[in-house]
Amino acid sequence: MQQNTNLSIRRRLLISLITTIFILWLISAYFVFLAAHHEVEEIYDATLAQESRILATLMVHEVEEDNEAREDLKKLVKELGDDFINSSASFKLFIDEFMADESEKDYLTLVPRELATGHRYEAKLAFLIKGVNGRTYLRSNLPTSFNTFTEGYNNEIVDGKLWRMYGLKEPSGQFHVQIGELMSVRQETVSEIVFNSLWPIIVSLPFIGLFIWIVVGGGLKPLQSIADKVKNRDPKSLESISTHGVPREVVPMVTSLNSLFRRVQRVLDNERRFTADAAHELRTPIAALKTLAQAKSLADEKNGHGNFLNQVIRGVDRATHLLEQLLTLARMDSRSLEHSHVDEVDLHGESINILASLGATALAKDIELAYEGAEHPVMVPGYTPGIQILLRNLIDNAIRYTPEKGEVSVILNEHESDIKLVVTDTGPGIPEEKQQGLYQRFRRGEDANSQGSGLGLSIVKRIVDLHHATIEMANRSDRSGLTVTVSFPRALA
Repeated sequence: MQQNTNLSIRRRLLISLITTIFILWLISAYFVFLAAHHEVEEIYDATLAQESRILATLMVHEVEEDNEAREDLKKLVKELGDDFINSSASFKLFIDEFMADESEKDYLTLVPRELATGHRYEAKLAFLIKGVNGRTYLRSNLPTSFNTFTEGYNNEIVDGKLWRMYGLKEPSGQFHVQIGELMSVRQETVSEIVFNSLWPIIVSLPFIGLFIWIVVGGGLKPLQSIADKVKNRDPKSLESISTHGVPREVVPMVTSLNSLFRRVQRVLDNERRFTADAAHELRTPIAALKTLAQAKSLADEKNGHGNFLNQVIRGVDRATHLLEQLLTLARMDSRSLEHSHVDEVDLHGESINILASLGATALAKDIELAYEGAEHPVMVPGYTPGIQILLRNLIDNAIRYTPEKGEVSVILNEHESDIKLVVTDTGPGIPEEKQQGLYQRFRRGEDANSQGSGLGLSIVKRIVDLHHATIEMANRSDRSGLTVTVSFPRALA
């Protein structure tokens, strides 16, 4: 069986909208990354420059204070003289230590990192303040060494890692400041900014999909409502669908459907009128033809024309039966069973009456007619003439296809939810693959020699549908024959 590969409108919209949102999210992520990268570069570069100037300013102040202290101490030594200084061993030791040349040592030393609580990014920052004379004034605790000095910004690989460097020459020319930052810090910052900016969108995608699914479903409810109306309506109901409350986009489709319903209704009306009119108009000339044939048969009884005229009469009877069935079918097609037209029909009484009326036909073939089941009125809601036609056609068909000395039975059983009418015969039965086709018009059973128009079961099926009943056909399992079961509901839906 071919599978339906057409996507629903809801699924198409969901896929389209989610795809569009995802693409826009990717584009947004790209531009957020560019913007974040640019801003982080600007901020961190500015911070490097600012920190280098702060360090230079502090170091200038520190060096100036140290130089002033040395000058003041030199003046003091000169004023006091060597004799006074040498007279105090402690004072002489202090002066010697203070005035000693310590160019090989760092001027200042930072507190060791293990003795102070720091930040996780502290290990990714490094700086070096070095005098033009080669003396190191201050350096970071990292073992990283900046061997070359370049004024301004530049990228440099130190110990196998990429650093962003900024070099500043102190205006007095005494020293220069070099400060660096691992590029991985900036990359981590950019990644965190992008992730923190976009993760709500990532997390919300399933909820957006669910929201779209619900909203689209709500928007498609009018369309689904129209589809349900068309799907659940009776095949014979061709009334126009109301456009009240229908979205403007769907109104053209509803209008087209209503136009189609009207065209189909006109075609069906024309067919019914033609069937009814043709059958009605043909009844009179056929009745006249039969009368003439009967009169001629009586007049020419001694001339040997009787058999020929009897065949003509039987042909006329078949044509009359066909016309009667066509008229019945036309009436059934044009009728819709409304609650205002519902009668209470006694299936038991009608079954007995139909069996009695067909007794002569069964007797002519020596067929035994029997009734089983309820012996009291069994009422079902329905259309009395229709029930009568249904019973007559089913029992007449059973008699017609049952050979001589056969049996035809009508069984009526009451159940809690329905009432079953069963007609059985001892005829040849019908192959299962051909049973459903017998409900089509002008389709007949295997015995083509039996008289019939091929409309009986079509009329029965129409009456069954009209009464919201069901009909089943099956071959008998105990012997040759057919069983037809009609299940009537106890109340119309």
